Amino acid sequence: MKAIIYILMLMFVIDCRSQIIENGNPQYFPEIESQIKRITENLKVGDQFGNTYKNATLEERLANYKIPGISIAVIDNGEIKWARGFGYKDVSTKEPVTQNTLFQAASISKVLTAIAFMKLKEKNEIDLDADVNSYLKSWKIPSNNGWQPKVTIRQILSHTAGMTISGFSGYSIHDSIPTTVQILNGEYPANSLPVKVNIFPGTRARYSGGGFIVAQLILEDKFNLPFYSVMDSLVLSPLNLKTSTFEQTKLNSKNQLNATGYILDYQPINGGFDIHPEMAAAGLRTNPLDLAKIIIETQKGLQGKSDFISYKSAKEMLTQQNTDATGIGLGFWFYQNARGDSLLFTHAGGNDGFQSLFFGYKNSGKGAVVMINSSNDYELMYEVIRSIALEYNWPDRFMRENIKHNISDNLLNTYTGKYIFDGNCEILIKKAGGKLSLKMQSQPPVYLIAESDDNFYCEQLNIKVTFTKTNNIINSLEIQQDGANSIIAKITRNF
Repeated sequence: MKAIIYILMLMFVIDCRSQIIENGNPQYFPEIESQIKRITENLKVGDQFGNTYKNATLEERLANYKIPGISIAVIDNGEIKWARGFGYKDVSTKEPVTQNTLFQAASISKVLTAIAFMKLKEKNEIDLDADVNSYLKSWKIPSNNGWQPKVTIRQILSHTAGMTISGFSGYSIHDSIPTTVQILNGEYPANSLPVKVNIFPGTRARYSGGGFIVAQLILEDKFNLPFYSVMDSLVLSPLNLKTSTFEQTKLNSKNQLNATGYILDYQPINGGFDIHPEMAAAGLRTNPLDLAKIIIETQKGLQGKSDFISYKSAKEMLTQQNTDATGIGLGFWFYQNARGDSLLFTHAGGNDGFQSLFFGYKNSGKGAVVMINSSNDYELMYEVIRSIALEYNWPDRFMRENIKHNISDNLLNTYTGKYIFDGNCEILIKKAGGKLSLKMQSQPPVYLIAESDDNFYCEQLNIKVTFTKTNNIINSLEIQQDGANSIIAKITRNF
């Protein structure tokens, strides 16, 4: 009897661990392994215009884009469902990507920087709406010909501070590395221009990595410590993100985990990766497993269930901060019109040799993180996200999913005619073989496919065509090209 109990206990222990490590990656229960298999063998690959999709394997798409490796983490029901690496972290050594392999998160660094400020706000140690010059000691936002702009931390974190410098190119491991003040002043050895205010703060959104370097200096001045030490204390250590770091020293104990970054045709970055002293904007090295923990804490915070971030802070980070800054919160970006009952929050990042992307849902406890060690193409990450979204029943599919709509010949006939835009530019709409054709100026005609009575798409171009009516009489058409409203043409006569 004791022997049976012992065997059952042993089976229970093995079952609870459930994961054996193979090539640095855990192996999960059969149900989860089946989900991983369905996702990685059925990526949703769109045609060049996103009208139709076909299935492909992850292995095929890595080869197609010449991307060495990818790491993925999936969140479902508010917990990490699985995390796994695929491909190589280094092409020459054939070392595999594992769930712990470190990638450069690039601009996703801004999310963690914003979280650090929210933690200080919770402790009443910082005012997001105070003039940042009141916190800065070793540098001040300079005046412009005698005019002194007032910039707040809230504006910096929401990209509404009117500050310059969108992004930074980084430094080779062989370069001299500038200090934070040298970066802000654009002084040697900095390879970027000075950070300054050149439009009215608080009046419009404009992406600025430069503003986040001001935020970096605020924390360095406040604590008299390197930025990476402050971030360890405020964010990384409390969340037990042991493998993640903002430290940029050329040699440290975490280097053996670093993936090598690649550009075109598997060409490695000189030295394996660039150094980014612009840590608050682009310096985080991490993996999807750790970033998934950030997403989960945010989701828990929004439910008032996080021991790390308060409901008030989480909600504020996902609240639009300026009338011009649609979908921009504090650090996070979000989709206000996500389908279903969930608001979708996100951020992406790209440094030379690395790209990353995450999505999380406010209400449903779903999300995913994808990171690659290549600059080649963002689209692979969206192909993975689409497959995850379908497998885990996300409210959003990230697919245009055009549906062919049956439309009567009589209605098609009402759309035919000659339309004019820009004075004398001509568009001809004709009917042929039960379809509409659109002829633009001297170009050959393209064919329109109905997705509703008034809306059409095209399989030859990335356009949408909408016909508008007044009192059931067609008066104009609108052509949306590549997502932008660009042409409105008035009908002059019917055929």
